[in-house]
Amino acid sequence: MDAKTFFTSPSNSSQKRYEALKAFYCGGVSSSDILQQFGFSSSYFKKVRFEFLQSLKNGINPFFQTKKPGPKARRTQDDLIEKIILLRKRNFSISDIKAALHADHQSLSLDTIDKILKDEGFAPLLKRSHQERIEISLPQKITTTRSTQLILTNEEFTTEHAAGCLLFLPLLHSLGIIDAIKMSTFPKTNDLSDLQMILSFLALKLMGNKRWSHDTNWNMDRALGFFAGLNVLPKSTTLSTYSYRVTRSSNYELLKQLSRIFQDLEDDAGDFNLDFKAIPHWGDDSILEKNWCGSRSKAMKSILSLIVQNPGTNYISYTNAELNHNTQNDAVLDFVDFWTEGTGTAPKMLIFDSKLTTYQNLDKLNKSKESVKFLTLRRRGKTLIEQTNAIPESEWQYVFIERSKGKKQKIRIHDGRCKFRNYEGEAREIILTDHGRERPTFLITNDFETDAKNLIKKYARRWLVEKEIAEQIDFFHLNTPSSSIVVKVDFDLTLSLLAHNLYQYIAKKIPGFENCNAETIFRKFFNNGATIKVLDGVATVQLKKKTHLPLLMELPWLKTLTSLPWRENLKIAFEASTST
Repeated sequence: MDAKTFFTSPSNSSQKRYEALKAFYCGGVSSSDILQQFGFSSSYFKKVRFEFLQSLKNGINPFFQTKKPGPKARRTQDDLIEKIILLRKRNFSISDIKAALHADHQSLSLDTIDKILKDEGFAPLLKRSHQERIEISLPQKITTTRSTQLILTNEEFTTEHAAGCLLFLPLLHSLGIIDAIKMSTFPKTNDLSDLQMILSFLALKLMGNKRWSHDTNWNMDRALGFFAGLNVLPKSTTLSTYSYRVTRSSNYELLKQLSRIFQDLEDDAGDFNLDFKAIPHWGDDSILEKNWCGSRSKAMKSILSLIVQNPGTNYISYTNAELNHNTQNDAVLDFVDFWTEGTGTAPKMLIFDSKLTTYQNLDKLNKSKESVKFLTLRRRGKTLIEQTNAIPESEWQYVFIERSKGKKQKIRIHDGRCKFRNYEGEAREIILTDHGRERPTFLITNDFETDAKNLIKKYARRWLVEKEIAEQIDFFHLNTPSSSIVVKVDFDLTLSLLAHNLYQYIAKKIPGFENCNAETIFRKFFNNGATIKVLDGVATVQLKKKTHLPLLMELPWLKTLTSLPWRENLKIAFEASTST
């Protein structure tokens, strides 16, 4: 059938009636011609006209009805409607009803709840005072479990994401970190020991939790509590108030113990990269000073902290978040005293930015008993640059510096001597040009023996420390302190050092992942679930199947049954499950 035939020779009865009426009323066709054209009887066509006129009289379109979109009936389940009605009978507003339904994992919009109440004949609530609103019986809150010491019983439980922290338990024992924590005189509580509190914080650090106060992801997790020797971890209020009690002396003692542990693990060249990190404070009222925040290119109220990194091992060796404008210049001297006291030997070389300390303190480093070497930048000015431009070309030399991916960069250097104020004697000055920067760079050091090329490589490695520190801060979330209490941030920073070094130690033991940061190691290996079975003093952790799990299970401390003396000699073993 073509388009013209569809209209001129209709086969559908409804269409025939439409065309007949249209021809009769609009086309002026006589009744006898319509009867002949459409095959109607006289009485039938009379009936069609009568019904058509009656429909128009009643406001009904007999041929083209308007379709209403949307559901033809309410889709809300009857039991949910009953619950809404019961809540309204208790004088719940629609917002209260929505919150109550959400607590039961049921979601409805405010508009839908309002329509249901109107359809059921409920009138709007009268305006109520604040006291009248809070007197309404809201759904009961879930009573959380109080943190207590874990009593070992034969049981089985599961965790979805926190199994990774249990993998650190044998390592904490073998490295002597448990003993280090006990020797650091951290405070206790009435119910929990110092070790249990520190392990509670460490569990959250190892799992990369965003904020101490974001406790909904971990406050009921049995695996995290098991790590700390508790039924469940303490809540955010307990953790926060505990951190206020921690003093710098306890943090300092733990840092000394850790410096011995992680220095003995690797051959140490004795070089250290030092860098200030400003941790912003976001509150309105703050007693903090303004410090330069490089990531935001402005000065803002923040907590100034010193972070010291060993470039040979990537371990963080020292932190201090109790600095201010009056003490920041002496932070480098404090680190020298700390390292000498903790390890019995002074650092061999300190590498840092020009603004980390003063020339007077450089003189003190040079005159110290151990004659600590330093490598830093000289603060350049207009006169210094003019003197550099006047150096004859014959006194310059070219060296090739290795870069990433096997590439080399040719730079122009001048190796000479210089004097500057508040520094007795001469220092070695290495001027760098043609190195990708518009103005020359001036390296100064009291090391007259090391080859200039190696010194440049040492400082180039320091340029990367800021990037590595930024990566660690992103995972351990040091840039989001929840208060301006400096001692809390110093405690947070100390535990971040411990967590960072543990991840670095494990990365070095997994082939192919030696240079990965903590976030990558966590995502590929430790962000996993498990079933934990405790039977007759032995805890068996059955880890869920994961792509890189076979590599992780090759670590020596995961292959053997390990006894944990601080947990009543609980033995822990690890197995790889065959399912995800």
